[in-house]
Amino acid sequence: MKKSMFVLAALSLIPFVGANADKYSSTRYSSTAGKKESQIVNNFYYNYGGPAYSGYSTTSYVSQSPRVRSSNTRYSRNTNRSGDFYRTQTSDSDYAMPVRRHTSYSKKSYSSKERKFFLVHPFFQPLKGRFGSVTDVSYAENKFKFDMLNATIKDVDANFIGSGPMDISGTAKTKQIAVKEDFSFGITDSLAVLVMGQFDSTKVSIGDWSQANEGNMEKSKDGLNIYGLGLQTRLVDNERYIATVSGYYQYQKDTANTFIGELKAGYKVNRTTLYGSVRAGYSRLTKGNVYGARADASGDWLMLAYKTNTKDVMYIEGGAGVFSVMNKYITLNGELLFGNYDWHNQLNLKGAIGWQPADSFALNLYGAVALYDSAKGKTNKFINYDVN
Repeated sequence: MKKSMFVLAALSLIPFVGANADKYSSTRYSSTAGKKESQIVNNFYYNYGGPAYSGYSTTSYVSQSPRVRSSNTRYSRNTNRSGDFYRTQTSDSDYAMPVRRHTSYSKKSYSSKERKFFLVHPFFQPLKGRFGSVTDVSYAENKFKFDMLNATIKDVDANFIGSGPMDISGTAKTKQIAVKEDFSFGITDSLAVLVMGQFDSTKVSIGDWSQANEGNMEKSKDGLNIYGLGLQTRLVDNERYIATVSGYYQYQKDTANTFIGELKAGYKVNRTTLYGSVRAGYSRLTKGNVYGARADASGDWLMLAYKTNTKDVMYIEGGAGVFSVMNKYITLNGELLFGNYDWHNQLNLKGAIGWQPADSFALNLYGAVALYDSAKGKTNKFINYDVN
């Protein structure tokens, strides 16, 4: 008997790698006190307006006492205007009239600017010296039916006993509840380090047989089963384009060592980012040379073997998505992804709505569904080990 195991697909979320708003030059100021304006530029929310400051100069009058140079004073009928005051001239004496100084009026107005980063942006990452945390709580379910075509029976020593056609069908189900934490720290404004871990509760069941004498089998596994460490860097980030590359290592307890790389690039159109991504993963099995869906019962076990006589599992996926800012609080995200997952191909559609009530907290609700899967019609091995 070959040692076998169940492999959990480790398609992890990469913490969002993001934009540096300090590089954006799109800025508007209001020229009227109290007026507020807002813009969404390159997926950043800008709010213009706020307390305005105004300065005023005052009008002052200065009176001077008459100065007489001689007692023989004759007044001139001619009055000259010079600058901003009037002066009456005499032949032998000067009499200073009240002086009216120039009155100036000025008003200075400026407004404050608020800039808001959207934490669920597909390209978000913390800047230098800052921390980022993404907690992902998810429920996933997979179910498919299978038909037994034929069987070969061997004893515990692999000696042939018999073979023949089969007429039996069943259903395989996998359910998982997972809590995944991605923690990132900005080494520089364009480079961040990532540490991740995942606690999950997974149950695999094989049953719902077409023949009543067949019993159902289940296998459950709970615990902190995945750990990871990696780096992500922002290659380009300007008013139009953004691109990132990421690479990291994952250890899946009692299952595999996995290396994953991702390239993502986007084009910004006002409040929307259009982007594409390519991700590839390689896993080296740490126990056994078979992987698939396995269930146990009283020493017996059943397994739908996706692949046998192998130590390596590879996958590659690519897709396109759109991220749009609706207003200061709400964002929308859609993504279409096609992947080759070693033994089958699948097309997935994902949709998400984000709500960010504060600068440091956001809630993102998402769902994904498989639109197409090439597993239908494939012929694989069904392994049944019976202690008797």
